[in-house]
Amino acid sequence: MKPFPKNSPALRAFLTGSVAFCITLLAACATNGNVDIPKEASRNADDLLIIDCLLPGQVRKLGSYSTYLTARRPIKTSASDCEIRGGEYVAFDRADYATALKIWLPVAQSGDAEAQTYVGEIFEKGLGLQPDYKLAVEWYGKAAEQNFSRAQINLGNLYEKGLGVTQDKAIALNWYRRASGMKNDDLLYASTVEVNSVAQKELDALKNEVRAKNQQLESMQSRLVRTQLQLKNGKQALVKAEKSQKEKELELFAQESKAIHEQSRETIKALRLALSKAKADVALQKAELATLSYDAESMSGEIETTHEEVTQSEMLVASNADAPSIEIIDPPMALMRGIPTIRLRSGTKEKEIVGKIKAPAGLKNFKVNGRVTQVDDYSLFWVNVPVNTIRTTVKLEATDKKGRNVSFDFSLVTAKKQLAQSTQTSQTAPLRAKKNMDLGEYHALIIGNNRYAYYPDLETPKNDVTEAEQLLRTKFGFKTTTLLNATRYDILSALNTLRSELNDQDNLLIYYAGHGELDDANSRGYWLPVDAEPGDTTNWISNVSISDILNTMPAKHVLVVADSCYAGTLSMASVPRINETMTEDAHDEWIKIMSRARARTVLTSGGIAPVLDGGGSGHSVFSQAFLEVLNKSEGITEGHSVYRDVLGKVRRRALELNHEQVPEYAPVRYAGHEAGEFFFQSI
Repeated sequence: MKPFPKNSPALRAFLTGSVAFCITLLAACATNGNVDIPKEASRNADDLLIIDCLLPGQVRKLGSYSTYLTARRPIKTSASDCEIRGGEYVAFDRADYATALKIWLPVAQSGDAEAQTYVGEIFEKGLGLQPDYKLAVEWYGKAAEQNFSRAQINLGNLYEKGLGVTQDKAIALNWYRRASGMKNDDLLYASTVEVNSVAQKELDALKNEVRAKNQQLESMQSRLVRTQLQLKNGKQALVKAEKSQKEKELELFAQESKAIHEQSRETIKALRLALSKAKADVALQKAELATLSYDAESMSGEIETTHEEVTQSEMLVASNADAPSIEIIDPPMALMRGIPTIRLRSGTKEKEIVGKIKAPAGLKNFKVNGRVTQVDDYSLFWVNVPVNTIRTTVKLEATDKKGRNVSFDFSLVTAKKQLAQSTQTSQTAPLRAKKNMDLGEYHALIIGNNRYAYYPDLETPKNDVTEAEQLLRTKFGFKTTTLLNATRYDILSALNTLRSELNDQDNLLIYYAGHGELDDANSRGYWLPVDAEPGDTTNWISNVSISDILNTMPAKHVLVVADSCYAGTLSMASVPRINETMTEDAHDEWIKIMSRARARTVLTSGGIAPVLDGGGSGHSVFSQAFLEVLNKSEGITEGHSVYRDVLGKVRRRALELNHEQVPEYAPVRYAGHEAGEFFFQSI
């Protein structure tokens, strides 16, 4: 993302041309562009977006004479493909809860694991309503028990965060392990770890309570509406009953007057019975009205009380929403007998720990084993921990400026043999797998936008993508497609083409360099094609749309490298990490397991903050770091290893330029991630 805040001095300098080099931030206002938008941009790009499609049933033949029509089949595909195949979809309000459930729920109820996962995602997303995490857990659980990896990942994510279930990271890691396919006891499931403070755990519980009360409130309000409608109908019925009683009284009076002369005793008797019944109906209606009035009044009071409780809880959540946390980026950790553990090679005397402190209220201090340790300006830390025994306990503590504390204890465990034979500092271990393993074909879609019609132009994307394309093609054997100054239609069309051409053994890298935007109202990220206009999302491409396309992409492994923002990711704990103590055979087996599991990961240049356009010798700081890391890469390299090295390079250069930029790496949520990892393999 290359954003410009409104009225910033940098933007004024850019527009006046008074500086040769600038830090370009994402434009919040339109400028007069000099780009001619191609005619293709006027085509209906919305037809290329992914929708829930209900295909017609198939006519099948049974024997020589009998034919029958199968049930309609739900799929996720593009709107244009759905139309071509005669399917049905909702053209508007595609993110509607009821519409999505109507398509997927019947198939889920029949036991289909993929449909059960989609239903779980519908309840987790909410789609216009409050998310129902308990129902999401229920449906994910049904699919997870059928060994559907995507459901296992999603279920693990809910356990990790304590959404719809009691938070339990051990259960979460077990689900992640099952999803990864690691059945060999020699392969420990190791991953990135993030630890929240006790205050954050209490806050998560409070958030769950608020969600439950909000759902209870909605239910009570619906009941009240129904009761009020019954009350209204009851009043109308009472008026009608009283009118009927009056008519019966008048009719009886008339008959009794006539009876003096005509002696119509049977008629009078019948009228008296009818009058008695009418009085009973009136009395019943009054009793029902009294009950309904009491119920309505009670519900109104209960709703008011619950609403006050929700308001107080929401205020408490808002006041404590910034509790601190610690993320261990490297090395990966495994649970050994319930204790977070880092396994070390024998002879290790020091272990480098890389992590990040999240303290929105401001960090007061950070301690490692009781000693105050400095973090950099972006709350990242690189610390070397001495290893003097077979098991070394490490305690990390962070305290924010509100006095809230988060602590995390873990162990460094080394082999008994040769403990004192080395003084080497242990860092990330490279993969020692054999070269030229068959990991499938590699494809890359490389997008560079620097000449915008309505936003400030960028300086580096063309250079970034030109060199990235050459490097990926010549060193790693990628089949590349490059888009320069692409419109919304160009980008969606290229993705749609890849979706139809790739198979389930292929690998795909999508590289995007250009403007990005973040919608503060819904925390949704967008990529901005060259025909995007400020304040008008018509030609913006949301990360949700990209994730939907990735979900339907048949490719086995997909990595999005975005020199921009990308909102909507899962915890890094769902990505298995290599362990430095593995043997060469274990390395090979680990890579084979990871290569079989689907992966949907994203490496972003700076989270959701503005990032540098320039400062990297003709490239953006992020792109320069990414290219340098890949240039030095040999053999097979995992995606997280690339991220770790990129993080260090970007951090150092951003500090020199006095600019905050912290790259991030994570699986993409709702994109079909199944615990796999993306691998680069040099040729």
